[in-house]
Amino acid sequence: MVDQNFEQGSSDVINSVENALASLWDKAREASLLISTLREEKKRLLRKIDELEEDLKQSKNDAILQQAQIETMKMNAVSDTIQKNESIALDVNERRLIQQKLRNVISKLDQYLVP
Repeated sequence: MVDQNFEQGSSDVINSVENALASLWDKAREASLLISTLREEKKRLLRKIDELEEDLKQSKNDAILQQAQIETMKMNAVSDTIQKNESIALDVNERRLIQQKLRNVISKLDQYLVP
């Protein structure tokens, strides 16, 4: 009878240890799967970060190019304005003639304004 109780007690202990080991094995497998999943997620996120950093660099380069184009357009506009103003420029004789005509008009206006 003692042998029977001992055998049953030892088989209960063995079953308990086997159940604990099986549970531990399942938890280790779950942890391993979770670690693998997290590693894959980390790789995916690092690739996404690299892509976003590359997009940011490209956007900065595009902005620099656009700013350079704006500056070029401004310079061209100023240059065009200067050229237009230069085409209107008069030589010395034309200026004197226009000044004389303006003086004549002013003097005629003065004659009408003086009582």
